[in-house]
Amino acid sequence: MDTSANVAGLVDLGLTSYEARAYVALAGRRDATPAEISRMASVPRQRAYDVLATLAERGLVVQVPGQAVRYRAQPPDHVTELLLAVRRRELDRLAQATTDLAGQLRPLFQAGQDHGHPFDYVEVLRDREHAVERVQQLWTEARHEVLTFVHPPYLGAATPTVAAVPPGIVQRSIYETSILDDPVMAERVRTWAALGEQIRLTTDLPLKLTIVDGRSVAFNMPDPAEGDGSVTTLVVQHEALAATLKIAFESLWSQSRTLEDVAAARSY
Repeated sequence: MDTSANVAGLVDLGLTSYEARAYVALAGRRDATPAEISRMASVPRQRAYDVLATLAERGLVVQVPGQAVRYRAQPPDHVTELLLAVRRRELDRLAQATTDLAGQLRPLFQAGQDHGHPFDYVEVLRDREHAVERVQQLWTEARHEVLTFVHPPYLGAATPTVAAVPPGIVQRSIYETSILDDPVMAERVRTWAALGEQIRLTTDLPLKLTIVDGRSVAFNMPDPAEGDGSVTTLVVQHEALAATLKIAFESLWSQSRTLEDVAAARSY
């Protein structure tokens, strides 16, 4: 039998090394005196009396009636269940203390976030796929309004679905009229309009732009030094910037033509 492993297991359950060694030694006998346990478990003689008394108080051993002081081990199933119950109570207490501590620290943490890096509200995205995913995430988080400049290339263009225009959210987009030159893209624009997106068209747009709920802004910044069409996307959580860009959007919206007007003009 691996006595050291048994001792280690009892220590894991909360016994001291002396207590664990004394119990293991006593478990292998019908009963024993503290002096006998001292020799078998390599526990100092004076400590053996204290260790066995402590084990008896915890219900892990019992004192045998008689003139000489002798102890008998309780069954292992009983012992391990008692020790595990103590551990459970300790874990419950620790869990409650942890919850209380988190609640006490939360206001401090939140206050610290208010004094973070001055540009924590700016995300710089250089990977196109990541940028498309991030802008789509902004759309899904919208609560009442999404405004967009739809400027080529159409990296995130997809076939519209009913779920793409949730009820209660106003979606207004300004497209470049050249998008209607592509039959596939023209059909998608008409589908967006049928789903409830408000659409206008203009000859030229300066860049891609998304404004969500007057607080989140995403726009593309073409790199003038790169010849391969390299683009950096900025996502900014800033109400003042969103308000400023919305003024530009509304100005261009008022000057742009409706989809019906453009389609009618092209039919002649």
